[in-house]
Amino acid sequence: MSAVLSYIAYARALNRLGWSPAEFMVAESFGARLRGMLGRVPITADGLPLVMAFPRCSSVHTCFMAYPIDIAFIDCSGNILARYENVRPWRMCSCPGAWAVLERPSILVSPTVLQRVQA
Repeated sequence: MSAVLSYIAYARALNRLGWSPAEFMVAESFGARLRGMLGRVPITADGLPLVMAFPRCSSVHTCFMAYPIDIAFIDCSGNILARYENVRPWRMCSCPGAWAVLERPSILVSPTVLQRVQA
């Protein structure tokens, strides 16, 4: 899949999730994928939440995270396959067959339990 089509899929998913506007980053390299959102400021200087995309990924963990995150698994067309909100540190989420994962800080008030939202 070309880079342009990938970004179109990401943009569709962000709009469908209601996660835009946002500061968007794709974790392509091994280092970026390994670090993920660890140590990153969840809200940018512009006041936008950081949203990270992890292509070729169908499972994530929140080990060592300092704050809860929202997670969405998408297909290559930008359709949401599964969505989890307010995932606290030391949890795992997966969605077999997902093309990519989107993550953002849980900036909205939501329940403290892991909650799967209908996609």
